[in-house]
Amino acid sequence: MEEKALQPGNTVLAAQDKRPDFSLTDFKEGLVFEWLTGLKSGYRQAMEEQALADLAKELGFKGFARCLREYRKELRAVSLSVVRDDGISEFFDQALELNVGEWTADESGIWRYVQGGGITYACPHPIMPVEKLVSIDTGMVKVKLWYRRSYSDRRPWSEIVVPMSRISKASDIVALSDCGISVTSGERAQALVDFLRDAIDKNQDIIPEVKAVSRMGWNEEGFSPYVGGVAFDSADSFRPIYKAIGQAGSLDNWLTEALDARSYSLTARIVLAASFASVLVEPLGCLPFFVHLWSMDSGTGKTVAQMLGASVWANPTAGGAYFQTFKSTSVGVELMAGFLHSLPLFLDELQLAKDRHGRVNFNVYELAAGSGKLRGNKSLGLDYTPKWANCFITSGETPLVGETDGAGAVNRVVDIECRYGEAVIRDGHRTANVLKLNYGHAGKLFIARLCEEGEMDRVRELYEENYAACIQSDTTEKQAMAAALIITADQLATEWIFHDDRALVAPELGEFLKEKSEVSTSERGYEYMCGWVAAHVNQFKESVERGERYGIIEHDIAIINRTIWNKACEEAGLSPKALLGHLKSKGLIDTRSKGYTKTKRIDGMAVDCVWLRLPPDDGEGGNYDDELPL
Repeated sequence: MEEKALQPGNTVLAAQDKRPDFSLTDFKEGLVFEWLTGLKSGYRQAMEEQALADLAKELGFKGFARCLREYRKELRAVSLSVVRDDGISEFFDQALELNVGEWTADESGIWRYVQGGGITYACPHPIMPVEKLVSIDTGMVKVKLWYRRSYSDRRPWSEIVVPMSRISKASDIVALSDCGISVTSGERAQALVDFLRDAIDKNQDIIPEVKAVSRMGWNEEGFSPYVGGVAFDSADSFRPIYKAIGQAGSLDNWLTEALDARSYSLTARIVLAASFASVLVEPLGCLPFFVHLWSMDSGTGKTVAQMLGASVWANPTAGGAYFQTFKSTSVGVELMAGFLHSLPLFLDELQLAKDRHGRVNFNVYELAAGSGKLRGNKSLGLDYTPKWANCFITSGETPLVGETDGAGAVNRVVDIECRYGEAVIRDGHRTANVLKLNYGHAGKLFIARLCEEGEMDRVRELYEENYAACIQSDTTEKQAMAAALIITADQLATEWIFHDDRALVAPELGEFLKEKSEVSTSERGYEYMCGWVAAHVNQFKESVERGERYGIIEHDIAIINRTIWNKACEEAGLSPKALLGHLKSKGLIDTRSKGYTKTKRIDGMAVDCVWLRLPPDDGEGGNYDDELPL
């Protein structure tokens, strides 16, 4: 008769090894335990164990569970007279059949005999390595572990991805207990380290090795998360963001909302275009840039406009995993930028980043540099430095950069004021609800078209044409670069997705680009210090009523005590010496033949002073370079 496999639910199983009518004596003499442990099926053993536990209670036999546990321990101690070196994992529904050497690895857990007798337990439940993940960026290796914290073989496996170093040291592997893996410090932790190392070493050709990324965006295989054959191995802290990047609802529903916003709102078109442009920054060799929406009035639709841009790639819920606020540390924003890499980063509510003095604690220039800080580790080495090449789309009640910010910061920001009565999104409540249900399709489609053969060459040519058009205005190269990226992305999105003939052109972006004089720190510094003199004019009089005397004003020249000058510049975030160097080159200060100052006698004392030439009063203001001799 053909032998049939014994499986849970097999009708043959019920006919074999039928349970005898055990008596109290059978329990006391151990016949019950001998019969139970002799069953071949783990499932049958588990079912019969429960039934026998009930029978023991009915017959008045106490300590059934403890006696069974001790019987099994003794049985294991004598079942093998030699240490096995060809053990095979026997977990239910296992992904791989692993050579585990001298270990026993089945539903009862993982253990082995030790020299001199006795047993070492590594884990009381199934756990096994099933995949090795090699980072495309760093070459570092992580391992995916499957584990099942249950004695029922019907419970599904759980998984976790950890660095190899995490499972290579007993003191580190204890951290796996946070995930529900049964591991304690000491002998068991070391045993689990040994088992996992043996399982990996003995199965190098069995455990699959895959390429992995710990960030989104462009890599050598394509664009994550859309490229196949590349696994995600990032830390659990980024997993919510990773899950938010995907598709929901339908492209048609999203497209209807986006087309409506594009039909009446230039700002909405720019935000959408900037979102698409983010993925062009790296392949076109450009620098990260900011698009900042601001308005002192509430209800202008800034946040919903950002939601529209975020919905190109991910779940756009404001304050969610992907679309966050400025209530973050600089390190946190840096790490998130590194994780998104090519995808746009959205931040709302700039006022959350202000200190108690109303100053913004947010460094635009550091993020625009595209690289995190160089950090050492306890091993006297260097940690991996995150890098990114994307667009930052932000919003707040004030501009992102102030009058005294450096040119590097001002240069990277396209500021868009959202005026009262000109709402960016008309029906924000309805639009937000639609976007929360329909998102992610446009970005995936955009990347698919970019990756088609020959398209990227066409995109580069289109960008160069747009850059040439933008640089014709009185703006800087970096401002023109950002504008050209936005225009190029919008032209592509119009062609591939929107089909509404509303692609942006250079003149539409021109009104938001800064002139060279607005970007120059020295130009803005001169204007600031002239304003500072006007604001403190009483401190330049011969008889100062309050406070200290700052200097003298003679014939449209402010003669300022050098110490006072340095203090005023530093309070404004300006470099006193750098500003003097610019002013001297422009002929806006009188100096000795060398240096930046001249001596002036004030109240009978010779004082080293800055002789600042004030602008003429023509009633119009404007560019002082055209009005003062150079």
